[in-house]
Amino acid sequence: MLAKERAEAADRAKGKFLAAASHDLRQPLQALLLFVDVLKPHVQGPQGANALLHLGRGLDALKELLDSLLDMSRLDAGVVQPNIEDVPIVPLFDHIAASYRPVAAAKGLELRVSACNAAARTDRTLLTRMVRNLVENALRYTESGRIDIECRRAGGRLLIEVRDTGIGIPPDHLERIWEEFHQVGNPERDRNRGLGLGLAIVRRLSQLLNHPVDVQSRPGEGTAFVIALPLGRTVERPMTPAEAATAGRGRFAVVIDDDAIVLLGLETIFREWGYEVLVAGSAEKAVEALERSGRRPDVIVADYRLREGRYGTEAISRIRGLFEGGGGPTVPGVILTGETGPDCERDAAAHGLGIIHKPVTPRQLSLALGDLLGRQ
Repeated sequence: MLAKERAEAADRAKGKFLAAASHDLRQPLQALLLFVDVLKPHVQGPQGANALLHLGRGLDALKELLDSLLDMSRLDAGVVQPNIEDVPIVPLFDHIAASYRPVAAAKGLELRVSACNAAARTDRTLLTRMVRNLVENALRYTESGRIDIECRRAGGRLLIEVRDTGIGIPPDHLERIWEEFHQVGNPERDRNRGLGLGLAIVRRLSQLLNHPVDVQSRPGEGTAFVIALPLGRTVERPMTPAEAATAGRGRFAVVIDDDAIVLLGLETIFREWGYEVLVAGSAEKAVEALERSGRRPDVIVADYRLREGRYGTEAISRIRGLFEGGGGPTVPGVILTGETGPDCERDAAAHGLGIIHKPVTPRQLSLALGDLLGRQ
């Protein structure tokens, strides 16, 4: 019993020492990384530039090693305290997809992400690190095909799976992959293929969070890692104004522009957002269609300068006039314009209209609509 306690104390002391040493080593490394860039303009000739390139790569590898060692030593020393909460999976998967799709595409791989509308009881940051390490491992050992990231409910738990079509893991390596610095198919220790610490960190995080990780693999066909998590309570996050604007839910939008291509683009965006849309190239056509239908718009979007010297502010005023006789609320409207002068802004303000300057992205349009509809 005493020997066990001494061994555990020695392990804790070793972990704390490694944590302190790794942290302190980062300071001079930071200086070295900065000075490599400082040296670049002063190095002459291809031989010097090549030597500096290799120095930079060596320092990058050293930084990666120290970062991983610091993570592992902090985990071993017991200084990492999880913050357990209900973590929705969709935003986590969206973040992973945004980070790694460009990396996968650069290797000619397809990254498929399929999130489920569920939450897990976990630490948001530590779970993200687990999934990221598994995805990075899959990218490192997959030369063709695809990588799938999925989640599903099973047996009262939530399962997150990272699956690849890579080189696979021989059966006699399935337990050894969790060891520090162990790498399949890299006996020469090529640092371009990583350091062999990613899965060791996954194992430690798995133990810390009590999230078991299972691995199944077939050499030459691929590997699948599955993290098992306790289900959390799914909390409905309130929509931001921009999200509410792009969740059209059958709202009726009138869009006026005399440029057919722009009009088609705006119509497509609104329909994709779930709006019903009336498009028109002029105020006259919009008014005629609305008089026939009798339906009050939820929002009007109009180009500022229309054909025959007419203006979008006038078009919106005419449409508002069709529906405001009963003293109801004013129909929200926004002006699109490529003009930067003050006249357009003064005219829009006089009519109580928002203004968006072209070219406009869908995100900018959604933000403007969210602000506009949120004031109604």
